[in-house]
Amino acid sequence: MTKRKLSEKYNDSCIRIFELIKLFARGEASFSEVIKLFANEKGEVSQISNVLLNKYMNTLKIYGIDVRKSKQTYVLHKMPFSVSLNEKELYIVGLIKNAMSLMPNGKNKKSLQNFISNLEEKYDYDTKMLSAMVAPSANYDLAFYFKKFEHQIEDCERYCQEGKPIEICYIDSEGNRVKMEAQPQEIKYHDKVVCLGVYNPASSFDFDIPVGSIIYIRTCVQNKNKSRKVYTSVVFKVKGGLAKRYKVREWESAETLDDGSLIITNKGEDIQTLFTRLFKYGECCEILSPKYLRKTMSKKIEKTLKNYNL
Repeated sequence: MTKRKLSEKYNDSCIRIFELIKLFARGEASFSEVIKLFANEKGEVSQISNVLLNKYMNTLKIYGIDVRKSKQTYVLHKMPFSVSLNEKELYIVGLIKNAMSLMPNGKNKKSLQNFISNLEEKYDYDTKMLSAMVAPSANYDLAFYFKKFEHQIEDCERYCQEGKPIEICYIDSEGNRVKMEAQPQEIKYHDKVVCLGVYNPASSFDFDIPVGSIIYIRTCVQNKNKSRKVYTSVVFKVKGGLAKRYKVREWESAETLDDGSLIITNKGEDIQTLFTRLFKYGECCEILSPKYLRKTMSKKIEKTLKNYNL
């Protein structure tokens, strides 16, 4: 069987393909840079150059190389061997990079650096964009934190796996000692803080408690007959037009202020149902107590405002 000799034109085409891939591998390339590859011997760009460019772009597409043009710029979105990671996976890569920075210089650190570098080079376009958003702006300095609270984190993970109700005592953000019965949910990672996520049936709300602020956790005896709906006293203020037309429920008591506002004490409504109702009242309503419910309302309003870029 005789070997077929490749023509010079064929070889030039292959070289040009690789030159294109090399150019796009940077992530972005301007149209002027790309079209120069198809200039004539005098370095002039003509209509034929544009025709050739389109043919070569179609060739790249056939082989799974996704390059898109936007505003005179070509952007590489995906290669056949590219890697796609989600936000959680990129977060883990960030943690590995931070741990790597704490390692002594040597063969192991060099090998890990090469691995991370090679991995990042293979990110597809979406992963690169996501990486820029979730990558630590300062750093994920969790190494010391994990070491300090290693046993507490392990205990919290065990409580989550067991799924039994717990009594938890911790110090809140204002320095107050808080004790509650709760259902452990999961371990959560917020920047430089690891939290135990719990559900509190007394308020029907979820709480993220920093592991470092926990004083103790005890397993409770589970009462199978206990309902998730728990009633507690909530005091709130209604004003303006709402105060004039507000109908006091039979489980509520009201006190009228000099300005016409009402102070309502609610003692017989499911807390989650009440919270939803109060949120609908908008600026005409203010929760006075309990403090945790007032804080929860404040956070919900902040999240709502973010939807409007305010």
